[in-house]
Amino acid sequence: MNTKISTLVAVCIIALCKINLLNAQAPVGNAGDHTPVELGNSEAPFGYYEYLPTNFTANSDEKYPLIVFYHGYGERGNGASDLDDVLSFGPPSLINQGADFDAIIISPQNTTANYSASDFLSLFNYLTANYPIDTNRVYVTGLSSGGTSTWNALKGHFDKIAAALPICGFNSLNNPSEFLQQTPIWVHHSFNDDVVSRTQSINIVNRIANIGSSVMTVYPYGSGNSAANEDYSMRFDTNSRTWSLTEGTNEPTDKLSFTLYKDGGHNAWTRTYNNDDVWNWMLAQSLNSLSIEEEQIDFNLFPNPTSSKVTITSTDETEKRIVLYDAFGKKLYSNQFSTEHSINMNSYSSGIYFVKVSKNDEPQQVLKLIVN
Repeated sequence: MNTKISTLVAVCIIALCKINLLNAQAPVGNAGDHTPVELGNSEAPFGYYEYLPTNFTANSDEKYPLIVFYHGYGERGNGASDLDDVLSFGPPSLINQGADFDAIIISPQNTTANYSASDFLSLFNYLTANYPIDTNRVYVTGLSSGGTSTWNALKGHFDKIAAALPICGFNSLNNPSEFLQQTPIWVHHSFNDDVVSRTQSINIVNRIANIGSSVMTVYPYGSGNSAANEDYSMRFDTNSRTWSLTEGTNEPTDKLSFTLYKDGGHNAWTRTYNNDDVWNWMLAQSLNSLSIEEEQIDFNLFPNPTSSKVTITSTDETEKRIVLYDAFGKKLYSNQFSTEHSINMNSYSSGIYFVKVSKNDEPQQVLKLIVN
């Protein structure tokens, strides 16, 4: 065989492969896959890891929640040969250990570990243009420098974010940030963090609450202002404009909660990301349906909470469709009814569910259901 011709053929094949990679259409992987997408192999502004849920179907009309995960400073890199470093912690690490999520998870990488508000927007625009994403269920989280990036995204584009989970991040809010009270935010930090001081998160949540007194006025310090003997969560009520205290890692009852671990140093993320309650809370939030208590609901749901049967009643006798979803947005049950219908919840695990009812072409009405 002619060596020059062989070399030319090889070069052409390599060039074609590179062109195909560059023009590869997202999503890149298949359902359940965790796939590296190197910088330059797509039109995305960053290299990233792509996780697709196990129920993912590319050619359907279904939309999926999106979680954007921002890495810490130690996992920064060029988005190509360094991309595997983002697998060290957080959701990418959990996925590699076998965890499943009912959401698309995108874990970008850059060289600074600092993503600006415009960085969030450029990635958001790329992802929503190329993936079947439910734009009412976009979530942002990150650890350390990634926590800072989460705050950056919130400051610039809180209107696109259904919920945020900043962990031991640092940032500053120059103006009273009452606008962030519209976004469900659950902040986590360790009392004895010697890399990013807890005061960083304290100052931020104080600025969001903007009531003139610190969240720490309700914290039960130990002797000499040392850490309490347990982990505590401080929840903010936007109506009464007060902080309340609960023992443990507890989600917001309104929009804002600050969980302060009694120990753990800078690593506040392992306990946070390994907590199923955190994911259940996050994936239950939505831009259009989680002000559901404020909606004009035309049906009733009882008992709620329940441990067995739940009954839905309506005074409207027209035929309606009822659909039951879990906290991850997965459809579990559907049926037709007019004035009354019951669902046996014995086969479902405890947690948060959503009951949606629609009739004719009218918008769906939603109620949150808690199963004990």
